[in-house]
Amino acid sequence: MYYFILEIYAPTASFRLPETHTFQQTLPLPPVTTLMGLAGAALGLSFEQAMSLRENGLLCGIWGRHEGEASDLWKFQKIKSGEVISAVLTREILYNLELYILYAHKDRKITEEIRKAFLCPVYALSAGTSDDLIKLRRIGEINETDSKPCWHYECTILPGDHSENLESSIKPENLPIIKSIRPPRVFLLPVSFTFSGEARRVKNRAYFTFIDTPVTLNQPVTAIVSEGRVFPLL
Repeated sequence: MYYFILEIYAPTASFRLPETHTFQQTLPLPPVTTLMGLAGAALGLSFEQAMSLRENGLLCGIWGRHEGEASDLWKFQKIKSGEVISAVLTREILYNLELYILYAHKDRKITEEIRKAFLCPVYALSAGTSDDLIKLRRIGEINETDSKPCWHYECTILPGDHSENLESSIKPENLPIIKSIRPPRVFLLPVSFTFSGEARRVKNRAYFTFIDTPVTLNQPVTAIVSEGRVFPLL
C-alpha cells in the first residue's frame, strides 16, 4: 500500500455534527467525509465525486490535537412566515489545531495524483467551515508499507465502536495541570450519500471512536505506523 502524510495547521476549526442546528457541537477531529472532501477540494472535484474516492479504494487516517475549545455566538437574520427575524446560534470551535492526515491507496499512480493535487490545490482548503482556512505545512513523500494490527492509540479516530474494547493508558503524573482531557467518545456518522441534482441524503452511517488520551485496545485495529504516529485506516 502506498501513502503520504500531510502536516496541517489551522488557527480555528469546526467539524459540526450533522444533526446539530442552533447549538453546533464540533467533533474533536475531522471525520471521514471531511477528509474525503479535503482531497476532493485539492483535486477540484464536486462533493459527490469526492465521496466516490473512498468507494474507489482511497483510505485515510488522522492524528491531531488542539490547544483548546471555545463557543462562538452568532447573531443572524432568517425568513420565517414571510418576515425577516433575528436568531442566534452557538458554534463550538477548536483552537490551534495541528493535524497529520494520511492518504493511502493500493495504486501508486492514484496516490501520486492525489499528492500532486495538494501541491497546487484547485479550491481553498479549510478545516470544516469556509472561514477556517488551513495552512499546509508539509506534504510528505510517497512511501510504501503494509498495514498491521496495533493496540496503542492516542489523538486519532478508530473505525467502529470500541467503547468495550479499550482501557485507558493515562499516566496522571505526566499530565500538565491545565490540560483538559476527554474520555473516548463514539459517534454515529454519515459515510456515504445518495445524490439527486444538488440534493443529497445520507445512505449509510457507521460508528467511529474518537480517541484523545492514550488507550490500549483488547482487540487490535489495523493501522499504518509512520513518523512515530499510528494511523488507523478509515
